[in-house]
Amino acid sequence: MAFEFAWNAQKNQMSDVKGKEREQEREGKIKNERIDPTRTHLNYDFVKSNVGLYERTKERRDELKKEGSRVQKNSVVLYSNIITIPKEEADKMTDKEHEKYFKSCYEYFCDRYGKENVMSAKVHLDETTPHMHLHFMPVNKENGKLQARTVMGPRALREIHDQLPRYLQQRGFDVLRASGEKTMEKLNIHEYKAREDMKQEVEVLKKQVGDLDLEYSITRAEIRTRKMIASEEVGKAKKESDEQIVSVRKQADRKIAMIQEEVSKFEYDINRHREHLILDTDDVKTQLESTKRDLDHYGNQLQERIDSLKELNFDERIDLNLKPNFMKKVTMASETFEELKKRAESAEKMQRALRASEKENKSLKESNQSKDKELNELLGLRIENRKLQREVEFFKQVIEKIKVFMATLVQHKYRLSPNQMEQVVGYAKFQAKDRLGRNQDVDLQNESEKKGFDKAKGDFEEQRKELRKDSLDMGR
Repeated sequence: MAFEFAWNAQKNQMSDVKGKEREQEREGKIKNERIDPTRTHLNYDFVKSNVGLYERTKERRDELKKEGSRVQKNSVVLYSNIITIPKEEADKMTDKEHEKYFKSCYEYFCDRYGKENVMSAKVHLDETTPHMHLHFMPVNKENGKLQARTVMGPRALREIHDQLPRYLQQRGFDVLRASGEKTMEKLNIHEYKAREDMKQEVEVLKKQVGDLDLEYSITRAEIRTRKMIASEEVGKAKKESDEQIVSVRKQADRKIAMIQEEVSKFEYDINRHREHLILDTDDVKTQLESTKRDLDHYGNQLQERIDSLKELNFDERIDLNLKPNFMKKVTMASETFEELKKRAESAEKMQRALRASEKENKSLKESNQSKDKELNELLGLRIENRKLQREVEFFKQVIEKIKVFMATLVQHKYRLSPNQMEQVVGYAKFQAKDRLGRNQDVDLQNESEKKGFDKAKGDFEEQRKELRKDSLDMGR
């Protein structure tokens, strides 16, 4: 496919030549970001010389002055030309074809202005587009004098635009005549190079824009899909957590109601048994005290009778059951003795009742301990219920933070990798922990969550420092 011949020319005074030489030879600090220093060694010059551009131009200028050329301080002594191969065409060519193209241009200017007046023809391959810096002195071949106005006037420019493409076509290159607008606009060398590079960059950027549009569409679709999945998961998690809370609450309420009913019944039984026990104990104590007093009284009387019998030297053992006649001689009546026996039997019954009451009291205490254990279990259940509620609230906060973050991603069209998504979860867990004031450790599933958690912690500490600093500044 044919392409336009790309050429730009710029006139220079002697004071400009050193700058052109530094640019051409890559001397000093390189500011052009398009230059790749690792490829500078590939550049080459068709003009072989041990002397630099400035010295060659100066020597030739002095020769022309001696031959009759009128050269002043502001005289145009050198023309700088840039000849470029469009990048898309250059990519189709081999290195040999590049060299042939540029050498053909060099030979054309040698034929037109004389080989001795072409000061350099340096090919640069270390920039985006291959190009040649060709410098020639505008010498009129008819009279051998330095005459820039004549040699590079409008007529000469039109001739070069017409002749050079035909010259290249004869050497096998499919080149068309350019419009010449760039030369007529009198662009400087840097503007011209920038414009040529810009054309190439525009094509590259167009392709990149197309790729980005496709990637944007794919990313947007993925974000919508992930948003839908996240919304479904959030809704499902919320529904499951709500159902779990309701179920746990119902179970806890039923358990609490049952235990409260048992506790009420237990308290009623304890109070009733306690009242009976107090009454029975008081009755037993009263009867025991009365019996004791009676036993002491009759025991004293019995001892007095025994002592009286001893004084009568009555040696025979008294048997109250076998000697009823003897009882008649004792002042204690048989009715009284029977009454005493009844009271002793009654006292023994009361003691048995007291022991039974003590056994029942012990049983009640054991039952009380069992109820206390059930109450402790109820307390543990309540604590576990509160813990579960805190966990549910914690994960609600985590889900809420992730929803906010996902909304931001969708708004700014960001795309996250799986590791980055796990870091977002860790970041949200710290925010939820801080929001709820949890003191216990948070369960982190992997290193990515830990990294996000630590990042949130560091941001939190930085915010606290800033707030503390602002408070101190306000206090001052």
